[in-house]
Amino acid sequence: MQADGQDHGTLHTWLRVVRLWAATTALCAVASLPGSSVFSVRDVDVVGASPAKVHVLRETAGLRPGMPLAAVRPEEVGRRLRRLAWVREAQVEVVWPGRVVVRVAERTPQAVVKLPDGAQVLVDREGVALQRTPSTPALPVVLAPPLPWVQLGEVVPAEGVVQLVGELASLPERERARLRWLRWQEGGDYVVGTRDGWVARVASGQLLRGLQTAREVAGALGRRGIQVAVVDVRFKDRAVVQPVR
Repeated sequence: MQADGQDHGTLHTWLRVVRLWAATTALCAVASLPGSSVFSVRDVDVVGASPAKVHVLRETAGLRPGMPLAAVRPEEVGRRLRRLAWVREAQVEVVWPGRVVVRVAERTPQAVVKLPDGAQVLVDREGVALQRTPSTPALPVVLAPPLPWVQLGEVVPAEGVVQLVGELASLPERERARLRWLRWQEGGDYVVGTRDGWVARVASGQLLRGLQTAREVAGALGRRGIQVAVVDVRFKDRAVVQPVR
């Protein structure tokens, strides 16, 4: 009887050891699976970017095929992508077992800011400098005063210029296409050169309404055979016109 009790106790002890070993082995297996080659980056999908920018985004993200999926840090990757001047927003999602989805929103150029030294910078509607450009694209040119610096990815350090670009970006496409250049005056007003050849002087905050009024005045005078050089509509109840000499 005593021997049977000892055998039963020994068997019970061994069963406990076996169960503990099995549980430990299972936990180790579960812990190692995310870092194994089974769960590695196989595909990186970029959504929302123009085709020409996809390669740059992938390079900046630093995601390489074969790297453990568990090693991908979405927030860190998103921060790297947002350091690109033309990326306004970036979100990164890990999709098991082997895919990473990168969603971006690009900044869209709305104007060319031209500095007194001739340098030109593309800016978006918020006044963020996107890239330097040696040529003038088919966008309105904003003539800027001397600036202390222009850093890509940062807002142009001239509040009046930023406001002007914002108003410009809010214009209907047809209205923007009629403009050749714009200048912010230190008094807060705008001077606008049109593709029709005449210049408008407009109060800040009234760009669309001012341009529409100036065009009506220029059109009415043109029908009378009077060509205008400048139409000043900064005043509430009248327009001041300088005809072509």
